[in-house]
Amino acid sequence: MRHIFLILMFFVATEIYAQQNPIFSNYYDNEIIINPAISGSKTYNPLSVKARQQWLGFENAPLTSYISYHGALNNRSAMGGYLMFDRSFPSTQANLHLSYAYHVPLNYDKINLSFGLGAKVMYYALDFNSGDLPPGDDNAFSSSSYEKTIGDASSGIYLYGRNFYFGFSASNLFQSTFNNPISGSPYSNIEYRNYFGTGGYKFQIINNDWQLEPSFLIRKMQYQPNVTDLNARIIFLEKTWASLSYRSSGSAIFGFGFGKGNMHLSYSYDHTFAGEIMNYNYGTHEIGITFRIETMATQRHIGFWQ
Repeated sequence: MRHIFLILMFFVATEIYAQQNPIFSNYYDNEIIINPAISGSKTYNPLSVKARQQWLGFENAPLTSYISYHGALNNRSAMGGYLMFDRSFPSTQANLHLSYAYHVPLNYDKINLSFGLGAKVMYYALDFNSGDLPPGDDNAFSSSSYEKTIGDASSGIYLYGRNFYFGFSASNLFQSTFNNPISGSPYSNIEYRNYFGTGGYKFQIINNDWQLEPSFLIRKMQYQPNVTDLNARIIFLEKTWASLSYRSSGSAIFGFGFGKGNMHLSYSYDHTFAGEIMNYNYGTHEIGITFRIETMATQRHIGFWQ
């Protein structure tokens, strides 16, 4: 099964590179993962735990999980961070990311602009079992394990109002290397720089109890084409929602979320239409839980999100 997995991974190279910066389908539920300027943009401090299992039923398929927290320090400054674990055979990585954001009010209607910076420490390990390697000699494969800890940085901006948001961010700014380049390969073993653009708008419908929120995410990484998510959410009383999304790499995504008190649960299912691997798995599943924590700082903050 592992031999099949190695072969199929070559047909889904986009996913290989994307695992340097895993993307969650319900990213709009906690955008601090892709933009440090999000920190402190809520009127509460979200403590989130989320897990994403790609290609369920496939041995050693990628598994990603994280825990994150962010919130206002005062009416302008905010901090946040997350700890993420990503396992994608034969590599393993753990990321600790801390971020700072500064929020500037633009006018009386509570339109705000925030600037964010982030610092990351990443532990990376690569370990093939000798029995998992294809026959013959290949400089790209080795049964000896490799470990390294590196640092990098991210930055972002975020414009948000009562019913809209737009953001742009970049990660792996220093493009730190985690191994020596393979002889003769056109690719370097570095953390490729990733660029993200996000945006969304909420329309009030049906007595203002319901909202329609179209949104998008555009991701660009070196050597790879753009990947775009187009999303539509129906939201009821701010806490209950259902969504449909299309990813340009060939996936359809269904998600939903609901809350009770200060706790919120979310789930999404990805079905891939492109690539040979779709015949060997039961889709990608993502589940998360968020606790909304209120403090004196969040009550003074210029944000307004419910």
